[in-house]
Amino acid sequence: MEHSGLFFKIDSYSPLPINVQIKEQIKWLIGKDLLKPRDILPSTNQLADQLSINRNTIQWIYSQLKEEGLLMIQKGRGTQVADEDKIEEFKKQNPYFSFVEQTIKDTYELGFNVENVLMSGFAYMQLFGQPMKRDLRYLFIECKVSSCIFYLDEIKRMTSAEIHTIDVSSSENILIKSIDNADVIVTRTDLAEKVKRFADTAQKTVISVGSTNDVSLLMDMIRQ
Repeated sequence: MEHSGLFFKIDSYSPLPINVQIKEQIKWLIGKDLLKPRDILPSTNQLADQLSINRNTIQWIYSQLKEEGLLMIQKGRGTQVADEDKIEEFKKQNPYFSFVEQTIKDTYELGFNVENVLMSGFAYMQLFGQPMKRDLRYLFIECKVSSCIFYLDEIKRMTSAEIHTIDVSSSENILIKSIDNADVIVTRTDLAEKVKRFADTAQKTVISVGSTNDVSLLMDMIRQ
């Protein structure tokens, strides 16, 4: 579908450069399925005229989005949204669009100024960087021998981690769900291969413990 009449909004008073504003709006339209794979975008001249900006700015935006795999620029065919597989990959890697949309709606409903909230969030990131990670979730499977209990007790003592224990005899559904929800999976050496079959599917690492209390292994568990 051709989208020569796409309407973008730019704010010359925004702290974000105009090229970033337009680039992020295109990504938003793609992320929310308002622009679909193979849809045709306005030409650089059309969009530059519509927004009363330099066509080189539009060329830069399209080139950047092409490098990111979101657009295709072909002679005689203009600028198109990339193929479906590229767009699906983009959505999987950036699943936050609906979250942002709901956050903006909630901000309006609470009576806050949206721009102030966004700028405050930006200032927070500049001052403090990434928020602290949540506490790790440990899953101990069939932890009944003394060496395994040593690691469990030490992690409880040294961290505020969330710890769950289950028996290997638990149903397969419970085992799979528990592994999916865990950050660190710990089990006995003799059970490691059995547990690993389920953990590999969830792309999780299994830490196996032997008969000794290895402090270096304990620290590795805590640093996961």
